[in-house]
Amino acid sequence: MSNQKKAEEIAAERIKMLSPLLEENQDQAALAEKKRKVCEKYGISDRTLRRYLLQYRKEGFAGLKPKQTGRPGLRSIPEEVLKEAIQLRREVPGRSVSTIIQILEWDFCIIAKIKFFETTIWY
Repeated sequence: MSNQKKAEEIAAERIKMLSPLLEENQDQAALAEKKRKVCEKYGISDRTLRRYLLQYRKEGFAGLKPKQTGRPGLRSIPEEVLKEAIQLRREVPGRSVSTIIQILEWDFCIIAKIKFFETTIWY
């Protein structure tokens, strides 16, 4: 199953979870009771439920899709920049990462710094 499809399914489950709470003009006591029941039924905390509601109100259905976590992989670095970094390292194995980044910024007009880790550049 693709990540996109999985995210859609999770968002659909979350909207199903929130639907009883989205009715307009609810009595505060009844709303609090519904929130308690939803948390109990789905095994989530009150904070998580509040977060889902806030994201839904801000972004609609898309706000209920899980956010990607963790740092982006090497695929976020353009292939030509990565190849050039490897070539620079091969030319001068003792060249520091910060020097390689500086050269790449000059050669590719890269504005944002790319963070390379020593283990990232293999040859």
